Amino acid sequence: MYASLLYREQIMWLKKSATACLLGGVFVFASLSANAEVFINEIHYDDADTPTSGDTNESLEIVATAGEDLTLYDIVLYNGSTPASAQTYDTDPVPAGTTVACGSNVRIAVLAYPINGIQNGGNDAIAVVRRSDSAVVQFISYEGAATATNGPANGMTSTNIPVSETNSTAEGTSLQLGGTGAGYANFSWNGSATSTFGACNNNQTFNLGPPVNVLPSVSSTNPANNGNVLPGTNTFSVNFSENVNLTPTALTMSCSLSGTISLSYASSGSNIAISSAAGLQDGDSCALTVHADQITDADAANPATNTVVNFTVSPPPNTAPTVFSTTPSNNAVGVPAATDIRVVFNENVAVDSESFVLQCSASGLIPLSFNNKRYEMVTGAGRALTLRTFTALQAGETCTLTVIAPGIVDDDGLAMAQNYVGHFTVAGGNVSTYYNRVNTSSPDQLRCSLNTVIRGHTVYPYSGGTTSTWDILEIADEDPNNSGKILDVYRNRSYTKGSSRAGTGSGLTYNREHTWPNSLGFGTTTGNLGLPHAPYTDTHMLYLSDTDYNADRGNDPYANCSMASGCGERATEVNNGNGGGTGVYPGNSNWTNGSSFETWSKRKGDVARAVMYMAIRYEGGTHTVTGQNEPDLELTDNRSLIVGTSSSPAYMGLLTDLLQWHQADPPDAAELARNQVIYSFQGNRNPFIDHPEWATAALFTSSKPASCTLNTASFNSAKKKSPDTVPGKPIRRDH
Repeated sequence: MYASLLYREQIMWLKKSATACLLGGVFVFASLSANAEVFINEIHYDDADTPTSGDTNESLEIVATAGEDLTLYDIVLYNGSTPASAQTYDTDPVPAGTTVACGSNVRIAVLAYPINGIQNGGNDAIAVVRRSDSAVVQFISYEGAATATNGPANGMTSTNIPVSETNSTAEGTSLQLGGTGAGYANFSWNGSATSTFGACNNNQTFNLGPPVNVLPSVSSTNPANNGNVLPGTNTFSVNFSENVNLTPTALTMSCSLSGTISLSYASSGSNIAISSAAGLQDGDSCALTVHADQITDADAANPATNTVVNFTVSPPPNTAPTVFSTTPSNNAVGVPAATDIRVVFNENVAVDSESFVLQCSASGLIPLSFNNKRYEMVTGAGRALTLRTFTALQAGETCTLTVIAPGIVDDDGLAMAQNYVGHFTVAGGNVSTYYNRVNTSSPDQLRCSLNTVIRGHTVYPYSGGTTSTWDILEIADEDPNNSGKILDVYRNRSYTKGSSRAGTGSGLTYNREHTWPNSLGFGTTTGNLGLPHAPYTDTHMLYLSDTDYNADRGNDPYANCSMASGCGERATEVNNGNGGGTGVYPGNSNWTNGSSFETWSKRKGDVARAVMYMAIRYEGGTHTVTGQNEPDLELTDNRSLIVGTSSSPAYMGLLTDLLQWHQADPPDAAELARNQVIYSFQGNRNPFIDHPEWATAALFTSSKPASCTLNTASFNSAKKKSPDTVPGKPIRRDH
């Protein structure tokens, strides 16, 4: 169909000499010659597996009958396995090719593909696409027709060629057009024959008539006809259908206010850049004229008529501000439960404090906070704001962010035209797959595989203006009966968030307790083992604590500390149905004597699991993301090893008492929720909360194996080749 339509069009051109159509003030002429065509001339897509591996030398040959520049075209391959919905799977530019004499001279290019580069299945299709306007000049298929539902051929149905290849087709053969003629319609597809890629096909002869010169034409201009430019504009352009020569007066411009405009431009070319000495005035009406009699192509032909481009000069109308982007993006899934929201506008805006609303399906209305005095501008867009939730959203829930239009106003006083509404879904928080790689076959393999799974977590600063350990802990240790307060780990007191922090409030205050004292293996100063690096700020180990009780505990190991042995009582308060009472050991009190600290019964297991986590999380080496050195932390019953040090290994204990506390106070719902909150920030979990059965003396006294074998049983069997191993060397652990 393409060939016959083109042929009729060109015959009309010959009869009328220079037929043209006016599109938006621009004349567009016929194609380059009377018989110019670009089409697929030879195909090889399938063959036998012998003598080589099969599907070798897959190629397409593209021919241009009038020597047209083939680099202006692309080949787009379609998968037609579903014939009614063929989808693109590959796009490649056509090479320049070479001129070959096959009767008449034609230009032939070969596009070679890797093994299996062209699909073998039925109804697969090939589109020849002119890149400049995405026009499909040919759409053919093999082994059945297909209808494209995307890409440049969207909505088109292919023409099926009558021949095909199979997995028994001889190597070195191809499907070829044969016969004698001037274009695609004159040739016929022939079955497999010895391939001729880059040369004349078997039994094919081109018989082309003499070329016909086509008049040059204006293909586009900037500005376009009836367009508009900004005040001060002094650059323009005219693009021709081919290279032309221009006289100094071939292009002229006159304006209603500015008068005649002096123009500068090159004397030849196809894409002519134009400049003027001065910019145009606001309110001008101008005309750019292309004078046909002063423009010639290589054959001395002129355009058929002048081209006049009329345009105006005025500033763009003010448009309402809009939301340029959000993070999470609209309809995002798997969003971390602890996430801030970033909104970027398309320009600078003033924002009302109540312009943002976050409503979630399970958590309800979430208060949002942002710094309205901070102006962050994004290149290519406008003002950006970070909205902080100061909470962890519930796993799997759907949230809706609404930006209220009247509260967003640009510098010209124009508000958003309508509310922005975006949605996202919080990650499910399914723990069932988190421990897939853990190898429980032996204590040493359990130890090393757990370390592999939980190491490399996201590290947050200890304090600061961005999300810090304060923010995480005030969510993780929130009073379940009052979201504006926290419950501390030792006194069991409910403190007001923020205002009761040590150094801020007066009277009883709270601070941050390092359950594994930082002096036992990592310091408080900057450097590889200190701030702001992983162990010091690891919130699995940090708890909010009454400031005085934290000082009483100091750097003492956790251990049983009876009243009879001289230990002093640190009583708890009644909150959340726990705590209170005094004078009875152990009761609901903490006990200390300056060398041991026994946590009260409701929190014994919590602190035990926190320090057990540290002993497995930190095994020396470096952080897998930041590259910072990390300490080797160990649990022991040997008090002589528990000394202040910045060297590794560093020790904490007492192991036997911690294991006893772990058994006596198993994880409850509050501790499970805390683990989830920290996971939503750091991206790692405390395994002894999720799997209490893994905490044994054998685990913490095991040695590092020569290699760590990770469990692969739950991975895709098609991809599983061998167990993953992490190299290492045996290390003796003395406790």
